[in-house]
Amino acid sequence: MGWRGRSLRGRLVLAFVAVTALAAVLIGVITLSLIRLLPERGLEQQLADQAQDVGDSIAGPRPLKQLCALVRVLRRGETEVYLLSADAGPSRPAVCQPANRRGPIAPVPDADLGAALAQGRIVTGTSDGLAWAVVPAQQPVRDIRGVLLVHEVRRLGLSLLPVVAWRLLLATALAVAVAALVAWLLAGRLTAPLGRMVAAARRVGAGDLSTRVQVDGDGEVAEVAAAFNDMAAGLEQAQNEQRAFLASVGHELKTPLTTVQGYTEALLDGTVHDPAGRRRSLLRVHAETVRLARLVQDLLDLARLGRGQFAVSTVDADVGAVLREAAAAASERAAPRQVTVATRLAGPLNAHVDPGRLRQVLDNLLDNASRSSPSGRQVLVAARPLDGGGVEAAIVDQGPGIAPEDLPHAFDRGYLWSRYRGTRDVGSGLGLAIVKALCDAMGIAIRAESGPGGGTAFRLALPPAHTTPNGRPRVGPSPPSQLPARPLR
Repeated sequence: MGWRGRSLRGRLVLAFVAVTALAAVLIGVITLSLIRLLPERGLEQQLADQAQDVGDSIAGPRPLKQLCALVRVLRRGETEVYLLSADAGPSRPAVCQPANRRGPIAPVPDADLGAALAQGRIVTGTSDGLAWAVVPAQQPVRDIRGVLLVHEVRRLGLSLLPVVAWRLLLATALAVAVAALVAWLLAGRLTAPLGRMVAAARRVGAGDLSTRVQVDGDGEVAEVAAAFNDMAAGLEQAQNEQRAFLASVGHELKTPLTTVQGYTEALLDGTVHDPAGRRRSLLRVHAETVRLARLVQDLLDLARLGRGQFAVSTVDADVGAVLREAAAAASERAAPRQVTVATRLAGPLNAHVDPGRLRQVLDNLLDNASRSSPSGRQVLVAARPLDGGGVEAAIVDQGPGIAPEDLPHAFDRGYLWSRYRGTRDVGSGLGLAIVKALCDAMGIAIRAESGPGGGTAFRLALPPAHTTPNGRPRVGPSPPSQLPARPLR
């Protein structure tokens, strides 16, 4: 990835270098300030020791001679000596000055020398880049009441600056180089998985949905890689489901279209002559067109569901009437297959649903049940009121049933069609997906059950009506009754 386009790697390196350089500048500023402070602290103690020696010399047998010797030594060490009079006025010892005398090495500090002298002991201090020490004379000598030693520490600090600054610059350069190297390696470790994910994403975008990336790196990067793999797996599954869905729809469309085409060609070319045969052909064509219309309607319903346009209008309704109408219509449709539809409805069945959408749900479930049941068997429509309101309804067939491992996927679009299309008569694979979506929209809980000896039951728990049949708000539970505990055998 390199530095192209302000890459993450380049930004990390620049950030590391900037932070290191800033830290070096701060350290340099602190160090240079210490260069000025530390000599002052050290010189105070040094001047105190020297002041003690000067005080001892004044108290000796030959004070002026000893004092002059110390003055010469101290001046060679860049320390100036002043004599303090009774009023604490400083003056340089004239008797100790050489013939080629020059100005003072260090000026008199701006300090209260009288107060320092009055303390009767050695007093040190620093001010304006000067370190000084005052020592009182133990006994006056020619009006000398004390001695002042002054050293200009500013010169010492400035003399150290070139040496310290050079080392600071060298340390800064080394720290920046190390920081850049560490940042480059660390950024490479962080961005390498991202680079692999970019390449994988491009392959997915090109249509290779089987692409996966290796889950490695630090925690957050590994989570991104795992999320990418989950996304790719979901896309691949969705693509496979879409292909299976299109295949099932194509098959469902092709079969009735082929039938319609065959019968219409027979009618057009005169193959069918007698009126009874023509009527049978027309009836078959009509049945296949009804089947096509139902399939197209299912597709439209699914499209509306995907766009969030599948509206429901729930009201308090007599579910028993809807169940009876749906059972009667299903019985007529199942009659040619010699499958009967029976009802077992107990008590008042009031719920808060959309009657039209509920009828659509029941039609789908009853068509599936009558298609699955063998000839001569029965489909049962049962319902009972629930304690606390609501209705439980069940559509039970006597067909081969659904395997236990397939029950959780019963409402997945096209799942049962692809699972059982080679072994039994199945629909388009769309009906149960529409049923589940409609139930969710109305607040109806639906589940599929299958008995050990065969048969499938779809159980629906309908939400309670907001009012009782006489128009009063609902209070208290409704009396219980019983539904079949399992699918009929």
